[in-house]
Amino acid sequence: MPKRLLDETCEKIFSVLLGTDKKLRFNMLHRTLNQIGLEMSKPTLAKHLNHLKKRRLLIRRKEGKQNVTYQVNWKKLEHFGESITVRRKLLKSKEDFDAVPIEEQVIIIHDILALRNLYRLRLEMFSIIDPSKNFEHSVQYLFTNRLFEIFKTWLLESCHKNKTECKEKALNTIEYNIQRYQKILFKEQTPAEPS
Repeated sequence: MPKRLLDETCEKIFSVLLGTDKKLRFNMLHRTLNQIGLEMSKPTLAKHLNHLKKRRLLIRRKEGKQNVTYQVNWKKLEHFGESITVRRKLLKSKEDFDAVPIEEQVIIIHDILALRNLYRLRLEMFSIIDPSKNFEHSVQYLFTNRLFEIFKTWLLESCHKNKTECKEKALNTIEYNIQRYQKILFKEQTPAEPS
């Protein structure tokens, strides 16, 4: 990916706003960030928000004396249309994901991570073709990466809640697929399926 154009804190703040997909009041955003472990003072948050606003990634609205809201400037990120559509579809599927056996969840994660890597490769190609939009490409990669990480989180939560047997099945499926892809890539004999 192109050189990082936002510091890590700005990326995390922006990710929260992307994730909520709605406008947030300053104090609510501050509380949310503290709840996810990104603790900072209000002046520090204001500084980072101003940086994002200067990049035209955020819209700041003052509604009344002390009611300031922030939301993502979707006009600046108009090329996100496909990613937003994918996000909505993926997030609706949590119940479907939880309903399948752990081995199938691992396969879903495999496919999701492959899709994420293809999105990343496409963005890297865009960065070569049109370097003037490297900033937008970096932001889109950040958004896409966090979006697909949700599925990995779901799998880990599922393993954490379930019995040891379930965790072992997940790990066996992961190990089997690692070996299978190594054999395919290096043209070796494919392993037998796990029992």
